[in-house]
Amino acid sequence: MARTGGRVDPRRTPAAGRAIFTLAALIVFFFFSWLGLQPPAPRAGEVPANQFSGTRARAILQQLVGNGAPHPTGSTANDVVREHIMALLTQYGYAPEIHPGFSCDEYGSCAYVNNIVARIDGREPDDAVVLACHYDSVAAGPGATDDGAGVAAVLEIARALKQQPQPLHSIILLVDDGEEAGLLGARVFTDQDSWEKNVRAAVNLDARGTSGVSWMYETGTANEWIVGLLARTVPRPSANSVTYTVYKLMPNDTDFTVFKSAGIQGANFANIAEVVHYHTPLDNFDNSDPRTLEDDGMNAFPLVLALANGNLQSVAVSEAVYFELFGRRVARWPARLAPLVAWITLILIGFESAWLLRVKAMSAANFGWALLIWPLTVLVTGILGEIIRDILRVSGPLPVLWVAYPLPAKIAFGALGVAVAIITALALGHRTGFCGAWAGIWIWWAVIGVLVASVSPGLSYVFSVPCVAAALTGILHAWRHDEPGWAASLSAIAPVLSAALVGLPLVLVLYTALGTVALAGLAILVALIMTTMAPLFAAIEEPAGLLRLSLRGIPVGVMLLALLAAYIVPVFSAQAPERLNYKYWLDADSGKAEWVVEPDSGKIPDAIRLAANFQRKPRDVFPWSAAASYQTPAPKLDLAAPTFTILQSSVTGDTHYYTALLRSERGAPASSVLFPPAAGINSVRIEGLPVEPETPAVRKYFNGWWLYDCVTMPAQGVEIAFRLPVGKPVEVWVADRSYGLPAEGAFLLKARPLAATPSDEGDLTVITRRVELLP
Repeated sequence: MARTGGRVDPRRTPAAGRAIFTLAALIVFFFFSWLGLQPPAPRAGEVPANQFSGTRARAILQQLVGNGAPHPTGSTANDVVREHIMALLTQYGYAPEIHPGFSCDEYGSCAYVNNIVARIDGREPDDAVVLACHYDSVAAGPGATDDGAGVAAVLEIARALKQQPQPLHSIILLVDDGEEAGLLGARVFTDQDSWEKNVRAAVNLDARGTSGVSWMYETGTANEWIVGLLARTVPRPSANSVTYTVYKLMPNDTDFTVFKSAGIQGANFANIAEVVHYHTPLDNFDNSDPRTLEDDGMNAFPLVLALANGNLQSVAVSEAVYFELFGRRVARWPARLAPLVAWITLILIGFESAWLLRVKAMSAANFGWALLIWPLTVLVTGILGEIIRDILRVSGPLPVLWVAYPLPAKIAFGALGVAVAIITALALGHRTGFCGAWAGIWIWWAVIGVLVASVSPGLSYVFSVPCVAAALTGILHAWRHDEPGWAASLSAIAPVLSAALVGLPLVLVLYTALGTVALAGLAILVALIMTTMAPLFAAIEEPAGLLRLSLRGIPVGVMLLALLAAYIVPVFSAQAPERLNYKYWLDADSGKAEWVVEPDSGKIPDAIRLAANFQRKPRDVFPWSAAASYQTPAPKLDLAAPTFTILQSSVTGDTHYYTALLRSERGAPASSVLFPPAAGINSVRIEGLPVEPETPAVRKYFNGWWLYDCVTMPAQGVEIAFRLPVGKPVEVWVADRSYGLPAEGAFLLKARPLAATPSDEGDLTVITRRVELLP
């Protein structure tokens, strides 16, 4: 950076203005990125009968779940919901059928389910498209959004489809049962239902929260094809290949996972905002966002029509790189081009940097110092982010994945990324100059872009879009090397805005998607975007002290104030409560009974601890569970224990064959048998159905135990056939569970704070006994 007599070269004074302008532009981009993540309001006025109406769907939703009753698979309440759905489909002119079945998942969870199916025959009935959702809920809540909103959207689409011309291909409506029990309805459909044999594509609606846009977050292997359809047919698409890539690495599953495994193409939609309501009583009609329901229909309806009237035979297995532009358009290109684009930008930026060296716009020393900015920024941000997150987790503000008021923490980690990026750029800027910082930053971006494009193309646009902007504008800058002229300004500002365009939507959804574990990642992502401003910061001369002080001090001050706020605001609230389940546990062998409390935070609320003198330190109740729980003695109730009766037993060689009957003698809806880690059980069949061998990851979830569970236990019980190696005796645990506590536990329900709620299966009454097998 040139100086004259200790004064700032007057040609360099625009640098501060450019930096301030760019920061202001980032704020504008942040606002429009946030706006693009807001679902549309239901359309006002009367919507034509052949179109989807969120208002009509909302009325259906109220009819289905307005009473607030949970309706898990196998319950009487679920039967009532099923009858409502059948009646509405009949009213719309369909001939719905109930297709029953029995299935098990890879976790050993089994159930009898009752799927609802209906169809519109196409002009060419050989191929079919399925529109799917699930109607069961968890036992803890009514499931108004998960998946009541999906059911309401499908039913409203079903009504509108009857007003459309006959499609080319048949459309099957699948409202399945048992999703919460292990995707069992979808498994019955793909494995046992004759209607599935012609299905070529599926659109699935689900939820993991009560509001937010309806994301297309998963597709089949014909990803490029379905993304193209989405871009051409959906007016407000929300989809990006980062979400799709990350989701494939996660252990989460939906019904679409089953369809995908069966070779069916298509798209999976879900909203994820207000995850604090997910699988709790707060997933109710009042908390279900009407805008999300509108977005569900505005995504699924046109996509189903496009699939039903398109070519379902010549579908190429290929992936795309794609992202939405402020929730209005989808930019996309084939994933196979990602490495080529990355290499071209790296070569261009490399040539431009070499030219700047040749014409002495920067020196080798400038460039060498500049190469430190990017790795230092990312590394320091990551280390500090993890340290701060661990401190907040241990000291109280972030004890669980999602807290009631996450905004202070999100601001703090975002400000951390901004602060580290600015401080690093200013600290090294006097050694790099504008041109050195530009070359050093964009060489790093381009190199990382090549690596990412080669390994995971779906993530590549985060790097390739800014790098393309830098490479193209860098041609003008290298040619003119006129810092601080218009070419230099364009080469500095355009890539920053490109990075914001692709990066800020990810910043906005990262916590919502992954929770507090992603806060350090949020800081890194913000810092990554801010590294693109390094040339602008480097151009600000040292004598501009007040500006430099402000650039350093403001983000640090914001971070510290936000961290303070994170300690002040409550961790939980009535609208974002802690997940806390009770159990009444009776050990039928010893006659010992206990009240058990399982708080998600690992800390028992004082009101509950004092209500029954619970122990102060948590311990594990069951050997297969790692959940932190607190216990206190409970009255022994006269409840019959479950039974595990050996019906047949034989030995061949070193293998002992068993057939046993698992039964709940007290009529509990769910029963299970658990084998210890060293049992060596194999070849398990439940009700004659082979059960997939549990993977090491699944067994790790249960501390190595083998779990076999039926969540719709018939009165006569279920038969389980299995093999054990001949050898030492095996002691198995047998358990049954019913929803809710016995009347004696009413005092605990009263003691539960307003900022605590049951979740998933909710409060349970559990009876266990042990049975010794002698193989």
